[in-house]
Amino acid sequence: MAKSVKEIHNKARRNMWDQSIANHKFFMDETTGLFKEEFLEKRFCPACGQDHYINIFVKQGGQYVRCLKCQMVYLNPVFTDVALTAYYTNNKVEQGLVVSDDFSFYEELYNKGLTAAQSRTSVGNILDIGCSTGLFLDIAKSKGWKTYGLELNEIESEISRNKGHKVESHSLENANFDEKFGIISFWDVFEHLKDGAKTLRLAKELLTDDGVILIQIPSSDSIAARVMQEKCNMFDGLEHVNLYGVDSLKLLVENCKLNILDIKSVIPELGVLNNYLNYENPYTSAGDNFKSVFSLFSDEEILQSLLGYKLQVVLG
Repeated sequence: MAKSVKEIHNKARRNMWDQSIANHKFFMDETTGLFKEEFLEKRFCPACGQDHYINIFVKQGGQYVRCLKCQMVYLNPVFTDVALTAYYTNNKVEQGLVVSDDFSFYEELYNKGLTAAQSRTSVGNILDIGCSTGLFLDIAKSKGWKTYGLELNEIESEISRNKGHKVESHSLENANFDEKFGIISFWDVFEHLKDGAKTLRLAKELLTDDGVILIQIPSSDSIAARVMQEKCNMFDGLEHVNLYGVDSLKLLVENCKLNILDIKSVIPELGVLNNYLNYENPYTSAGDNFKSVFSLFSDEEILQSLLGYKLQVVLG
Protein backbone atom coordinates (compact mmCIF):
# COMPACT_ATOMS: atom_id res chain seq x y z
CA MET A 1 0.00 0.00 0.00
CA ALA A 2 1.36 3.41 -0.96
CA LYS A 3 2.22 5.74 1.90
CA SER A 4 0.15 8.90 2.32
CA VAL A 5 1.65 12.37 2.07
CA LYS A 6 1.07 12.71 5.81
CA GLU A 7 2.96 9.50 6.61
CA ILE A 8 5.90 10.53 4.41
CA HIS A 9 5.97 13.98 6.01
CA ASN A 10 5.92 12.61 9.56
CA LYS A 11 8.69 10.14 8.77
CA ALA A 12 10.84 12.92 7.27
CA ARG A 13 10.30 15.08 10.34
CA ARG A 14 11.28 12.23 12.68
CA ASN A 15 14.44 11.45 10.73
CA MET A 16 15.56 15.09 10.64
CA TRP A 17 14.82 15.52 14.35
CA ASP A 18 16.71 12.35 15.35
CA GLN A 19 19.77 13.30 13.29
CA SER A 20 19.83 16.84 14.61
CA ILE A 21 19.50 15.86 18.27
CA ALA A 22 22.27 13.26 17.90
CA ASN A 23 24.61 16.13 17.00
CA HIS A 24 23.98 17.81 20.38
CA LYS A 25 25.90 15.22 22.37
CA PHE A 26 29.38 16.64 21.83
CA PHE A 27 28.35 19.95 23.43
CA MET A 28 26.43 18.59 26.43
CA ASP A 29 27.44 18.05 30.04
CA GLU A 30 26.20 14.53 30.81
CA THR A 31 26.00 15.34 34.51
CA THR A 32 23.66 18.34 34.22
CA GLY A 33 21.94 17.52 30.94
CA LEU A 34 22.67 21.10 29.82
CA PHE A 35 25.10 22.49 27.29
CA LYS A 36 28.58 23.18 28.62
CA GLU A 37 29.07 26.79 29.72
CA GLU A 38 32.17 27.16 27.54
CA PHE A 39 29.93 27.15 24.45
CA LEU A 40 27.37 29.66 25.73
CA GLU A 41 26.77 33.38 26.19
CA LYS A 42 23.95 35.37 27.80
CA ARG A 43 21.99 37.94 25.79
CA PHE A 44 19.15 40.46 25.81
CA CYS A 45 15.82 39.90 24.08
CA PRO A 46 16.49 39.80 20.31
CA ALA A 47 13.20 41.58 19.56
CA CYS A 48 12.99 44.44 22.07
CA GLY A 49 16.44 44.49 23.67
CA GLN A 50 15.17 44.14 27.25
CA ASP A 51 16.62 41.80 29.89
CA HIS A 52 13.43 40.93 31.79
CA TYR A 53 12.34 37.36 31.20
CA ILE A 54 11.09 34.18 32.82
CA ASN A 55 12.46 30.69 32.28
CA ILE A 56 9.85 28.49 30.66
CA PHE A 57 11.57 25.11 30.13
CA VAL A 58 14.76 23.27 29.24
CA LYS A 59 14.83 21.26 26.01
CA GLN A 60 17.67 19.02 24.79
CA GLY A 61 20.27 20.98 26.75
CA GLY A 62 18.99 24.50 26.03
CA GLN A 63 17.06 26.93 28.25
CA TYR A 64 14.10 28.68 26.63
CA VAL A 65 12.88 31.95 28.14
CA ARG A 66 10.01 34.36 27.44
CA CYS A 67 10.48 38.12 27.41
CA LEU A 68 8.17 39.84 29.89
CA LYS A 69 7.89 42.94 27.67
CA CYS A 70 7.26 41.65 24.13
CA GLN A 71 6.58 37.92 24.81
CA MET A 72 9.46 36.84 22.55
CA VAL A 73 10.55 33.23 23.14
CA TYR A 74 14.27 32.63 22.75
CA LEU A 75 17.24 30.61 23.94
CA ASN A 76 19.15 32.25 26.79
CA PRO A 77 21.98 31.50 27.17
CA VAL A 78 22.66 30.82 23.50
CA PHE A 79 25.62 29.29 21.68
CA THR A 80 28.45 31.69 20.87
CA ASP A 81 29.08 32.41 17.20
CA VAL A 82 32.22 30.23 17.32
CA ALA A 83 30.33 27.31 18.88
CA LEU A 84 27.45 27.64 16.40
CA THR A 85 29.89 27.60 13.49
CA ALA A 86 31.50 24.46 14.89
CA TYR A 87 28.11 22.83 15.33
CA TYR A 88 26.88 23.55 11.81
CA THR A 89 30.22 22.59 10.28
CA ASN A 90 29.97 19.14 11.83
CA ASN A 91 26.23 18.74 11.47
CA LYS A 92 25.66 15.99 8.89
CA VAL A 93 21.93 16.56 8.52
CA GLU A 94 21.19 17.45 4.91
CA GLN A 95 17.95 19.40 4.86
CA GLY A 96 17.66 19.09 1.09
CA LEU A 97 17.42 15.31 1.19
CA VAL A 98 14.62 15.48 3.74
CA VAL A 99 12.70 18.06 1.71
CA SER A 100 13.24 16.08 -1.50
CA ASP A 101 11.74 12.95 0.08
CA ASP A 102 8.74 15.01 1.21
CA PHE A 103 8.56 17.33 -1.79
CA SER A 104 4.79 17.41 -2.33
CA PHE A 105 4.33 18.85 1.17
CA TYR A 106 6.99 21.53 0.73
CA GLU A 107 5.98 22.33 -2.86
CA GLU A 108 2.59 23.51 -1.64
CA LEU A 109 4.20 25.75 0.98
CA TYR A 110 6.77 27.12 -1.47
CA ASN A 111 4.11 28.00 -4.03
CA LYS A 112 1.91 29.66 -1.43
CA GLY A 113 4.76 31.87 -0.22
CA LEU A 114 6.07 32.68 -3.67
CA THR A 115 2.60 33.66 -4.89
CA ALA A 116 2.18 36.08 -1.98
CA ALA A 117 5.63 37.61 -2.47
CA GLN A 118 5.64 38.00 -6.24
CA SER A 119 2.24 39.72 -6.17
CA ARG A 120 4.06 42.62 -4.47
CA THR A 121 7.02 43.00 -6.84
CA SER A 122 8.23 42.54 -10.42
CA VAL A 123 9.64 39.23 -11.64
CA GLY A 124 13.43 39.46 -11.84
CA ASN A 125 16.21 38.24 -9.55
CA ILE A 126 15.43 36.11 -6.49
CA LEU A 127 17.84 35.23 -3.68
CA ASP A 128 17.14 32.31 -1.35
CA ILE A 129 19.10 32.37 1.93
CA GLY A 130 19.92 28.84 3.03
CA CYS A 131 18.80 27.47 -0.32
CA SER A 132 19.90 23.87 0.41
CA THR A 133 19.68 21.81 -2.80
CA GLY A 134 17.65 24.50 -4.56
CA LEU A 135 14.16 23.02 -4.55
CA PHE A 136 12.52 26.39 -3.88
CA LEU A 137 14.72 27.98 -6.52
CA ASP A 138 13.60 25.27 -8.97
CA ILE A 139 10.02 26.46 -8.53
CA ALA A 140 10.98 30.12 -8.79
CA LYS A 141 12.99 29.44 -11.95
CA SER A 142 9.99 27.72 -13.55
CA LYS A 143 8.03 30.93 -12.98
CA GLY A 144 10.57 33.12 -14.76
CA TRP A 145 12.83 34.24 -11.91
CA LYS A 146 16.62 34.45 -12.23
CA THR A 147 17.75 32.33 -9.30
CA TYR A 148 20.49 32.99 -6.75
CA GLY A 149 21.22 31.35 -3.42
CA LEU A 150 23.39 31.22 -0.34
CA GLU A 151 24.14 27.83 1.24
CA LEU A 152 26.89 26.98 3.73
CA ASN A 153 26.57 23.21 3.28
CA GLU A 154 29.07 22.50 0.48
CA ILE A 155 27.38 19.30 -0.70
CA GLU A 156 23.97 20.94 -0.97
CA SER A 157 25.28 24.15 -2.55
CA GLU A 158 27.02 22.11 -5.25
CA ILE A 159 23.80 20.24 -6.00
CA SER A 160 22.02 23.56 -6.35
CA ARG A 161 24.72 24.98 -8.63
CA ASN A 162 24.53 21.91 -10.84
CA LYS A 163 20.87 22.77 -11.46
CA GLY A 164 21.87 26.12 -12.91
CA HIS A 165 21.28 28.32 -9.86
CA LYS A 166 23.96 30.89 -8.96
CA VAL A 167 24.87 29.86 -5.43
CA GLU A 168 27.59 31.09 -3.07
CA SER A 169 28.78 29.24 0.02
CA HIS A 170 28.81 32.34 2.23
CA SER A 171 26.73 34.00 4.90
CA LEU A 172 24.61 36.98 3.88
CA GLU A 173 27.09 39.52 5.27
CA ASN A 174 29.90 37.98 3.20
CA ALA A 175 27.94 37.57 -0.03
CA ASN A 176 29.40 39.04 -3.23
CA PHE A 177 26.35 39.63 -5.39
CA ASP A 178 26.29 42.75 -7.57
CA GLU A 179 22.63 42.26 -8.35
CA LYS A 180 19.57 43.66 -6.61
CA PHE A 181 16.71 41.29 -5.86
CA GLY A 182 12.95 41.45 -6.21
CA ILE A 183 12.58 38.75 -3.55
CA ILE A 184 14.95 37.63 -0.81
CA SER A 185 13.61 34.52 0.92
CA PHE A 186 14.30 32.77 4.22
CA TRP A 187 12.65 29.36 4.32
CA ASP A 188 12.85 27.95 7.86
CA VAL A 189 16.14 29.81 8.31
CA PHE A 190 15.31 33.03 10.17
CA GLU A 191 14.69 31.25 13.50
CA HIS A 192 18.30 29.99 13.36
CA LEU A 193 19.74 33.52 13.25
CA LYS A 194 20.70 35.15 16.54
CA ASP A 195 20.56 38.73 15.24
CA GLY A 196 17.40 38.95 13.18
CA ALA A 197 17.51 42.75 13.01
CA LYS A 198 21.00 42.76 11.49
CA THR A 199 19.93 40.16 8.93
CA LEU A 200 16.85 42.12 7.87
CA ARG A 201 18.87 45.31 7.45
CA LEU A 202 21.44 43.50 5.30
CA ALA A 203 18.71 41.96 3.16
CA LYS A 204 16.94 45.31 2.80
CA GLU A 205 20.07 46.82 1.23
CA LEU A 206 19.98 44.17 -1.52
CA LEU A 207 16.37 44.74 -2.56
CA THR A 208 15.16 46.50 -5.68
CA ASP A 209 12.96 49.56 -5.14
CA ASP A 210 9.84 47.38 -5.09
CA GLY A 211 11.58 44.31 -3.65
CA VAL A 212 10.26 42.25 -0.73
CA ILE A 213 11.54 39.84 1.89
CA LEU A 214 9.76 36.49 2.28
CA ILE A 215 10.10 34.62 5.57
CA GLN A 216 8.71 31.32 6.79
CA ILE A 217 9.26 30.70 10.51
CA PRO A 218 7.83 28.48 13.26
CA SER A 219 5.43 30.52 15.38
CA SER A 220 5.57 30.59 19.17
CA ASP A 221 1.93 31.73 19.00
CA SER A 222 0.89 28.43 17.44
CA ILE A 223 -1.60 26.29 19.28
CA ALA A 224 0.77 23.32 18.95
CA ALA A 225 3.62 25.18 20.69
CA ARG A 226 1.38 26.56 23.43
CA VAL A 227 -0.25 23.24 24.27
CA MET A 228 2.70 20.87 23.93
CA GLN A 229 5.44 23.35 24.93
CA GLU A 230 8.69 21.38 25.41
CA LYS A 231 7.15 18.33 23.71
CA CYS A 232 6.82 20.37 20.51
CA ASN A 233 9.60 19.85 17.96
CA MET A 234 9.68 23.60 17.35
CA PHE A 235 11.89 23.73 20.43
CA ASP A 236 15.12 21.87 19.71
CA GLY A 237 17.32 23.53 22.33
CA LEU A 238 20.15 24.62 20.04
CA GLU A 239 19.35 25.60 16.45
CA HIS A 240 16.04 27.41 16.91
CA VAL A 241 17.48 30.32 18.83
CA ASN A 242 14.64 32.82 18.21
CA LEU A 243 10.96 31.84 18.11
CA TYR A 244 8.84 34.79 17.10
CA GLY A 245 5.14 35.31 17.55
CA VAL A 246 3.12 37.86 15.60
CA ASP A 247 3.70 40.71 18.06
CA SER A 248 7.43 40.16 18.58
CA LEU A 249 7.96 39.84 14.83
CA LYS A 250 6.06 43.08 14.21
CA LEU A 251 8.25 44.84 16.75
CA LEU A 252 11.45 43.56 15.13
CA VAL A 253 10.24 44.51 11.65
CA GLU A 254 9.24 48.03 12.72
CA ASN A 255 12.64 48.56 14.33
CA CYS A 256 14.19 47.71 10.94
CA LYS A 257 12.01 50.30 9.14
CA LEU A 258 10.09 47.59 7.31
CA ASN A 259 6.38 46.81 7.05
CA ILE A 260 4.45 43.55 7.11
CA LEU A 261 2.72 43.47 3.71
CA ASP A 262 1.20 40.01 4.06
CA ILE A 263 1.05 37.43 6.85
CA LYS A 264 -0.43 33.94 6.73
CA SER A 265 -0.50 30.97 9.05
CA VAL A 266 0.28 27.52 7.63
CA ILE A 267 0.31 23.90 8.92
CA PRO A 268 -2.52 23.64 11.48
CA GLU A 269 -1.01 20.60 13.31
CA LEU A 270 -4.35 19.45 14.70
CA GLY A 271 -3.40 15.83 14.03
CA VAL A 272 -0.21 16.22 16.07
CA LEU A 273 -2.14 17.88 18.91
CA ASN A 274 -4.74 15.14 18.84
CA ASN A 275 -2.03 12.52 19.26
CA TYR A 276 -0.54 14.40 22.19
CA LEU A 277 -3.87 14.85 23.97
CA ASN A 278 -4.58 11.15 23.52
CA TYR A 279 -1.35 10.29 25.40
CA GLU A 280 0.38 9.21 22.20
CA ASN A 281 3.62 10.30 20.54
CA PRO A 282 2.63 13.51 18.73
CA TYR A 283 4.83 12.83 15.70
CA THR A 284 4.56 9.07 15.18
CA SER A 285 0.95 8.13 15.88
CA ALA A 286 -1.66 7.92 13.14
CA GLY A 287 -4.06 10.39 14.76
CA ASP A 288 -7.11 8.19 14.23
CA ASN A 289 -8.98 9.81 17.17
CA PHE A 290 -9.04 13.28 15.62
CA LYS A 291 -12.72 14.08 16.21
CA SER A 292 -12.65 12.86 19.81
CA VAL A 293 -10.55 15.87 20.85
CA PHE A 294 -10.83 18.56 18.19
CA SER A 295 -14.31 18.21 16.75
CA LEU A 296 -14.98 21.87 17.59
CA PHE A 297 -12.02 23.14 15.56
CA SER A 298 -11.12 23.07 11.89
CA ASP A 299 -7.86 23.58 10.04
CA GLU A 300 -9.29 26.73 8.49
CA GLU A 301 -10.20 28.28 11.85
CA ILE A 302 -6.71 27.62 13.21
CA LEU A 303 -5.03 29.20 10.18
CA GLN A 304 -7.36 32.20 10.02
CA SER A 305 -6.55 32.92 13.68
CA LEU A 306 -2.79 32.82 12.89
CA LEU A 307 -2.40 29.84 15.23
CA GLY A 308 -0.82 27.44 12.74
CA TYR A 309 2.60 25.90 13.30
CA LYS A 310 4.37 28.38 11.00
CA LEU A 311 3.99 31.90 9.68
CA GLN A 312 4.66 33.04 6.12
CA VAL A 313 5.40 36.76 6.09
CA VAL A 314 6.11 39.24 3.29
CA LEU A 315 8.04 42.34 4.30
CA GLY A 316 8.71 45.50 2.36
